[in-house]
Amino acid sequence: MKTLYLKISLLSGLLLFIGCPPDMISGCTDSLACNYNPNATDDDDSCNLPDGCMDVLACNYNASSICDDGSCLYEADALPNPIEITHVEEYVVGEVDSLLVSHIHVRNASCENMNNLVVRKIFNDNNASAYFCFNGICFTSETITSPNPLNLGPFEEDDYFKGYLTSDVPGIYSVTYRFYIQDNPSESTEVVIDYEVN
Repeated sequence: MKTLYLKISLLSGLLLFIGCPPDMISGCTDSLACNYNPNATDDDDSCNLPDGCMDVLACNYNASSICDDGSCLYEADALPNPIEITHVEEYVVGEVDSLLVSHIHVRNASCENMNNLVVRKIFNDNNASAYFCFNGICFTSETITSPNPLNLGPFEEDDYFKGYLTSDVPGIYSVTYRFYIQDNPSESTEVVIDYEVN
């Protein structure tokens, strides 16, 4: 009888324990989010992922950001020459009659808006054809200076620029791209790209 009572008690306790599921806790389960809830067991799609600078004193303050991503930049981060090249493929290798491409990323490294940024191609070699794409438009090899100026906000970066070269004669061809402010050509940065055609 004792064993029967013990078995019934054990079975009742076990049924009671497994019969009640744990309470679900709704919330954000993404540990990268600003509103991450480590106790949440049910993701309710409320996660706020880092999306911009929230410091009103920063040059790149974004009023629409709801979660700071640590990208804030200040006047002290500005460079003396605001036209900064952040990425460039300076040496490109390819075959005869192939289209060789180099990518350049340019950034406004200042707390002021940069207006009327243009690019000028410097290339004089009849054995090759060079052209570029800038500010959403690709130009023919006859275009020397981009007719469509680019405007960049404080510390904004543009990664659209591409410099192309094609040749049916093997050799190394150097193309200079000069980025400058249209109204102030002395404020400029030059990049030289070497294309090796084999």
